[in-house]
Amino acid sequence: MNNTIHNLLLLISVSLNICFLLFAISFILRKGGIFYIKSKISHLRNKSENKVWNINAYYKHKKSQFEILPKSNDSIVFLGDSLTDEGEWFELLGNPQIKNRGISGDTTARILNRLDTIINTKPKQIFLMVGINDFANEKKSIAELLKGYQEILRDLQTHTPNTQVFIQSVLPVNNDITLFWQNNDIIVKFNFKLQQLAKEFSYQYIDVYSHLVDSKNQLDAQYTTDGVHLNGKAYLIWKEVISKYVGEN
Repeated sequence: MNNTIHNLLLLISVSLNICFLLFAISFILRKGGIFYIKSKISHLRNKSENKVWNINAYYKHKKSQFEILPKSNDSIVFLGDSLTDEGEWFELLGNPQIKNRGISGDTTARILNRLDTIINTKPKQIFLMVGINDFANEKKSIAELLKGYQEILRDLQTHTPNTQVFIQSVLPVNNDITLFWQNNDIIVKFNFKLQQLAKEFSYQYIDVYSHLVDSKNQLDAQYTTDGVHLNGKAYLIWKEVISKYVGEN
């Protein structure tokens, strides 16, 4: 009798575990399968990093340099996150007025936190690209990211109205190369909204996205090692896309 009860309880336990496993698999598949798992891993990894963004030493040190460097209203400012930060823009474009003001990890909020330094220089041009960290690290919606952009553009238009502002599209990522996961369809939708926002502020929108994307709507693997950041070939393409705007009157 005891063995029968024991076997019955064991059968019930095994059945419940199988049901739970099947439910979990079904749930993950409905959410997007492996992409869902990747996004959760990325979110957990980045969650702890985001707690300390405001005390990040690299950000503080770069910001403090930008505050003391010589100011010129002839400058051409490249403003953004690591994608901008890693570009050797002066050498790529051969223009001595170019100033790289990218900081790795930047978001719209972090740029707003240091925008006064940019505005005070009254630059001739600003080339802006930011947003991937807002999506991937801070899990912002399209509407929330647009709000951050609106604040940046409103400040620029109000305090340095003679500056030419070029709004560059957010770039795709390659989800097959890295655990850094982001839905490129969302980026496409955001870029469409960003193009409309540029028109609203009478600024020039520049589509860099379509020049680096592959047939699967991902960042082409030939342009990246980690699925997010760019190699030299990609920067040469980026340079070609924007070169006609740099230094124009």
